[in-house]
Amino acid sequence: MMKTGMFGLFLALAVVCVGASYGCAPGSVRNPCRLPPDAGNCRGICPRWYYDARLRSCRSFNYGCCGGNANNFKTRRLCEDVCGEDFACADVDCDVLACTTQTCPNFPKATCFAPCRCLSVWIYNGEDVTDRCYI
Repeated sequence: MMKTGMFGLFLALAVVCVGASYGCAPGSVRNPCRLPPDAGNCRGICPRWYYDARLRSCRSFNYGCCGGNANNFKTRRLCEDVCGEDFACADVDCDVLACTTQTCPNFPKATCFAPCRCLSVWIYNGEDVTDRCYI
């Protein structure tokens, strides 16, 4: 039993280390793909996409162009890439494992997503900024 317990601990730490290498953020581990659409507090009209966890699909909505929450994507493709098929396995909460160690220095208000793949994706203002976190 001792070997099994140690292996489980080793495996958990290995996953955390893999997640850390992708540069995730500390803070809330609530998956933004589960949030309701939020138009924000401005009166603009910016077409956006949000993930509807109940319907398991990305849906369009009119964003007010400021405020709101992290379930807000500029394109349907980005919404599907971040929250789509992989998010359907919501029982696997990789946010805790992949989004707990670092920040995205160039975009400190970016939100970390890590649905099921345990690889972080940084979203800021509806755009994927993962590749620009450390440039």
